Amino acid sequence: MYKFSYYLLNLFLGISVAQLLSAHSTALKLVGLIILVAHSFIIFHIFHDEFLFIMYTFSLCIMGTGDYLGGIAFAPLVVLISYLLFKGKFYIRDKFIGICLLVLLFTNILGYLVKNPSDRMDVFQSVIMFTGFIITFIYVQNFKFIQTQVRYILLIATFLSFILFIIALNQKFVFIDSSLFLLGANPGYPSVSSVKYAFEGRFPSLFGDYELFSEFALLMFILGFSLFMDKNASHYFKLGYSPLFLMIFSFLNTLITGTRSGFILIFAFIFIFFIFRMATLFTNKALLLVSFLIIMIPIIINFGDLFGFDVISNRLKEIDLTRLSVNSLVTGEEINRGYVYSEGYKRIGEENWTLGYGYGVSHSNSLAWLGNLGPLGSNIKDFHSLYLCIPMIYGWIGGITYLVLIIYTIVLLFKSSLKKGNTSSRGILTAFAFMFTFFLINEIKINSLRSYNYHFLIWILLAMALAIGFNSHITDKVTNKTGKG
Repeated sequence: MYKFSYYLLNLFLGISVAQLLSAHSTALKLVGLIILVAHSFIIFHIFHDEFLFIMYTFSLCIMGTGDYLGGIAFAPLVVLISYLLFKGKFYIRDKFIGICLLVLLFTNILGYLVKNPSDRMDVFQSVIMFTGFIITFIYVQNFKFIQTQVRYILLIATFLSFILFIIALNQKFVFIDSSLFLLGANPGYPSVSSVKYAFEGRFPSLFGDYELFSEFALLMFILGFSLFMDKNASHYFKLGYSPLFLMIFSFLNTLITGTRSGFILIFAFIFIFFIFRMATLFTNKALLLVSFLIIMIPIIINFGDLFGFDVISNRLKEIDLTRLSVNSLVTGEEINRGYVYSEGYKRIGEENWTLGYGYGVSHSNSLAWLGNLGPLGSNIKDFHSLYLCIPMIYGWIGGITYLVLIIYTIVLLFKSSLKKGNTSSRGILTAFAFMFTFFLINEIKINSLRSYNYHFLIWILLAMALAIGFNSHITDKVTNKTGKG
């Protein structure tokens, strides 16, 4: 318990400092970057707590902070390059993944040099950011998580989900009106109350974007549910009721965003999970879950409006199932995306996207997406679909490679989970496999590239999934330095 409290203290300090990256003053941004680098360096090189370093970097991704000099990707880049120069080596544990990363690096560099019209400073910052993503991914996928650390991953995910829920509640009810980002005053808004009125009942918490917040809640619900329903995993990793708490906070976070897709996909996931893991239907955990749902249904009906259920229920009524088809999904007409999808198709037709502009800072990405189209309307930053937005960033070659990397990871995880049978590792492998499956489904109507913080979060989750998948048996024994924690 002492060590977990120590972890939470470090994570909270990091989140608090990360606010400075969104300051108007360049000096304050530099101060924030220096503190984050120093804190990360101390954790990694002096305390030698590489697991905390990973979770510290992960926790910073839940904030939609500024991207000056690569933003939150700058600290892990400095720390890991210093590690490479003086102490160790990195290994990519799967040849196909290595090829995918090489293609992404090559196409991004070409995009920066050949296609991106941004000024040199923006391109320089973009290079820092993307290099930070890739080097962190390579490091994390090579890490050997031990039994205790898997438990801490779930506990930290629960803690972060709780923090996000409390801040979203403050945005909804304005218990404390403040200009602090950490209390809910997102960048670009002077106070928490201004966020409340600007977002009209759909609250973004620290992400600064309610769609990304909703997707994160969906992914965390899948993690919690998969582990809760797996008796062997719960017992082996000593999870107790923490998966249940993660499910509750994730569900409440989905409600408070007012996002239909996240709400629908939670129930779609539960249905598919029970088909995939039919045996779990006849366990005490399933009985406990049904009992909990019976209790929760009247509570949601009577008090759900406090958390945004009214917004979701009203938006669900707008869906006309008789008009829902593959064509309406492609055009976006029945998922409230008709206009932005049509602009996305128009943008695709404007240029040759064999190469994209390369992933980068917000100004560079906006140039890639909007180009000559100009602003698409209030708060519309892109085309609201990863599959429409990815060609302009990674190009067709890099974009397909990125998606293939995720699909390949899903296949590896499902294959590994089936081989494990009823062992303790099956639950966590299934959780990550379903997480990325539903991530790809949800990305039909959302663009995870929109926020560099969130895109970095996906890279880290992908690397964590691979690291756990590569580990034939997760024990509480550190087998080499990369498994320290």
